[in-house]
This record gives sequence, structure tokens and C-alpha cells, in this order.
Amino acid sequence: MPYDAGAARAVCFELNNIAGGRIEKIFQPAKEQVVLQIYRRGEHFKLMLDAGAGSPKVYLTNQPAENPPVPFATYNILRKYLMNARISSVNLIEFDRVFEIKLDSSDDMGFAKILYIYAECIRKQSNIILCDENKKIISAVKTVDLSMSELRQVLPGLLYEPPVSDKVNPLTINKQDFLADLENAYPEQPVCEYLLSKYQGFSPLITREIAFRAGKSTDIKIGEADKSNLSYYFFGFTDKIIAGKFSPVMLYNNDKLIDFSYLDIRQYGNSAAVKNFKNMSELIDYYFYKKEFDNRIRQKSQDIFKILANASSRLIKKIKNLEKDLAECETKEKFKIYGDLITANIYRLEKGLEKYELENFYGNGDIINIEAEKNLTPAQNAQKYYKKYNKFKSAEYHLNKQIESAKEDIIYVDSVFDSLTRALSERELAEIRDELAESGLTRKNNKSKKTQKNLPVSKPEEYKSPNGFKILCGRNNKQNDNLTFRLAGKNDIWFHAQKIPGSHVILICGSRSPDNKDIEEAAKIAAVNSKGKNMPLVSVDYTPARYVKKPAGAKPGFVTYSNFKTAVVKPLNQGEDFHENKS
Repeated sequence: MPYDAGAARAVCFELNNIAGGRIEKIFQPAKEQVVLQIYRRGEHFKLMLDAGAGSPKVYLTNQPAENPPVPFATYNILRKYLMNARISSVNLIEFDRVFEIKLDSSDDMGFAKILYIYAECIRKQSNIILCDENKKIISAVKTVDLSMSELRQVLPGLLYEPPVSDKVNPLTINKQDFLADLENAYPEQPVCEYLLSKYQGFSPLITREIAFRAGKSTDIKIGEADKSNLSYYFFGFTDKIIAGKFSPVMLYNNDKLIDFSYLDIRQYGNSAAVKNFKNMSELIDYYFYKKEFDNRIRQKSQDIFKILANASSRLIKKIKNLEKDLAECETKEKFKIYGDLITANIYRLEKGLEKYELENFYGNGDIINIEAEKNLTPAQNAQKYYKKYNKFKSAEYHLNKQIESAKEDIIYVDSVFDSLTRALSERELAEIRDELAESGLTRKNNKSKKTQKNLPVSKPEEYKSPNGFKILCGRNNKQNDNLTFRLAGKNDIWFHAQKIPGSHVILICGSRSPDNKDIEEAAKIAAVNSKGKNMPLVSVDYTPARYVKKPAGAKPGFVTYSNFKTAVVKPLNQGEDFHENKS
């Protein structure tokens, strides 16, 4: 899945739109990620700088960004130097995945100064580096000292030096030199391998595509290829890159993502469908949203998944044991009958007998044997059986209560499981951890609570209906409670998937009346943000928010509601409509 120099150059062309823009907010959601919110001519842009070793990239994103409760060490440095700075220019260093972002800023005294941000999107050397006007390093998200690399160090105070490549820049080579190098190449070497090893910035996908177009096969060898044909397609690609004529495409098969590129790809033939995008940033944002949906958050939530899995297993085991005890209580009536029979015949029973042979007038009049303790009087034996009956009767009542409570806990755990699948930020994970602590499933972390106590509840997801109504969707139980009981007005409409865990969804109406399309849109959002998101149809209940109540002592997210209607809808397609309807 290549974010190669061609993809980087396509993004670089798009970033001309933010030149002159002012940095108004800075986010560092992860140690190796920085998001710059930029304001330019009435528009807001979010520039993602991702130096994660798995897939480093730079692009404009539409995804929400939040800072963690405890900021990373570089965050305060970035705020100090970058807040209110203006983007002067964005360029690539040669044909490589290294962005140079030039900034016009000012110092503490108000004097103008120039800063540089270098975003290196090379996997082994990925980094985000802040430099002064002399290109002396101020800070970096990854420092590299002599013990880590003898060739290139990245430390504050050193001069910035870009990564060095020994490959040829394909945008500067001429046709004569290209053909001469091709003649000297090993004839048995595949064309795609030759181009990949010889030229800078190309991904395997692009070199295979050039080989395919030149020889109708991705595996064609240099000795088998028509050199002039190969030259034609090679320079056809490079000319488009130089001119900025990009055609962002995503390749998929049966909803499974295969690849993406900045130019049209033909090598897959009929085995892959193609989706076109307006620009490269939109493609990258969509692709990684779909392909690697916040993998960092998923990794950081593994401890919560483990807690919930253990809690669910423990509750299921508890219910089985309680039901086993409850089954024993079904014999309680027998002990009441024994007590009644002994009491009815007490006038003819004596102390010292080990059993009583009595007529069962509750049945068919058969004689039954009732065990007795010979050191007890008949009255005491009767009381013994009555006490046993009352004990089982009381146990039955409490066991039913405990089973009901355990089943409610399982429903609650399922709701947390469901909200965890939609967590998008460390703030939301922290809220889920706090919720579990408050519910008694984990121990309270006083340090975490101290850092969280001044933070407001994270914001719900926001959408727009066909007629422009705002739709808010909670992403966890704390957000759900805040959304339903604090943000929602009495005339707003509340939605929830019927009888399955899911988000609270509010259609903000105000003084307006939504039509069926708006209600259907909100119901679809509630369906896709529920445990039934993969079902073909989902029943969604909806009612005015004033009819939604929270019982005293109920767990987070649990409500009761009345005066509702039910809509049966198909969940929004998460890959397309769901993504595009976000505000």
C-alpha cells in the first residue's frame, strides 16, 4: 500500500491551498503524530503529519483530532514555536518522501523569524523535525544519537541534513541516459525490479505498472522488453508527475482494499474494481480510515478488551452457578408439606422417632416417610422443615435478583464492548476506563482521575441530515448520558437500536420539524453505530428526548423510554455514505 514519492508529490501539489494559512490549533494525538489546524480565507484545514514507522505520511484529513490527557514532551515546544505561524510554502526535497514546510513566525518580542518543519515519510527514518531559520534543529518527535546511527544524527542544536539516497531522480534524467542505462542492465532482471532499485521514489506498484504497460506483463524481463516502449511509458509517468496531472484511484475487490495510487492502474485487470477520488489527500484519508481504522487506538485499548472479556466470562460463570443454586430451591415446597403434615399429626407423634409415616393429604393420600431427628420433639422437627422452606424461599428471591443483576451487567459490558469498537481518541479511552472504575469492574486510578477531572466529556460525532438538521451520535456511555440529558432539547428526537447495545443518537430539531428523510438518516446512523451494524436490517426506536428517563442508580448509558415509534432501516454503508455524511 504505497505512500511513495509520487503520492507525496500529489499531496504537495494540494498543499498549495494552505499556503498563507495561519496555524490556529495544534494537536499531538500520538507521540509520532502531529495535526496542524490551519485557517485560510474562511476555510479550516487539518494537516496530518504522521511519522509512525508502519505508514508514515502527510496529507489533509477530515478526521477528528484530540490531545491526550497528558501531553507529549514535544507538544509544548510545538505550541511555543508554531501557534499563529503562517505557512509560507510546502515543497518536497528532490523526488523523495521528505516534506519541507516553510513558516513565517515571530519571536517573543514580536520580531519576524522563519521556521522549517521537515516531515520525513521514509519508514526506517520517519520523523517530524522543527528547525530554525538556519535549519538548526529545535526539536524532533524522534531523536537519533550516535549510538543509534553513525551516519546521521537528529538532535537539538545540530544542523538538519535530509536523508541521502544513492538512487537516480527519475524526474531529472533524460531519455538518452535512460536508454543507455537500460542497455547496460542485466537482461534477465525483471523490469520492475530494475526500475525499483535504480530510480528514487517509485513504489513496487508503479514499477510493475510501467512494466505491464510496456510488455503486457508485470514479470517481463529487461532482455524481453521493447526499450523504446519502456522509455515511452516511463517518461509518460514522469511527465504527468512533473505537470501535476494526478488521477487518485483506490483498488478493491469485494469490499476488500487492495491498493491505491496517484495514477491510473491497469495491471489488476478485471480482478479489481476502481474508485476515483478528487484529490490524493481525500484518497489517503479514506484509505487509512478504512484500512487501518485507528490501529493505534485499538492497540492501546487491549487492556480494556481484556478487562471486559474477563468480566463477561466471570458473569456468565456466575449466572450458571446461581441458576444451579436456584434449581435446588425448586424443592422448597416439599419441606413446607413435611412441616404441615407433622403439624397436622402432632397429637399422635412422639419424641425419639427417626421417621414419621404419615398420610399425604396434599397428594393421593399415599403414606410417605418423613425423616426426623429423634432428639427433637415433633413440633421442633416441624419447625426445622419450615425454617428450611423459608430459607430456600428467601434464597430463591435473592438468587433471582442476583441473576437479573448479573444479566444486566452482561448487557452493560456488551454496551462498553460496542462503544470500545468506536473509540477514536485517547480521551474516549480514558472516559471508558473511568466508567469501568465507577462501575466497579476495575480499580480507580487516582493519578488518571487527577489528570481527567478538569476535562469535559469528549464531543459526540456530528452529521448532517438531507435537510440540514444536525445529528449527534454518542461514542461511549458517558457521551450518551451527556448527549441525552444535557445537550438534547425537549423537542429533539432520540434514537437507539432496539434491544441491542448501541449509541444514543439525537436529531437536533429546535423549532423545525424534520421530515421522513431526516428521521431515516438519523435511524441509519443509530443502526450503524450499534451492535447490529453488520445486519441487513436493524429496528431503531425513536421518541422525543423528553420521554427518555434514567432510573435512579442505573449504570452509564442505561435509560428507559416511552411513546416511541420504530423504524426498520438498513445501516449506512460505513465505507461510503457513512464517511461522506460527517460534518
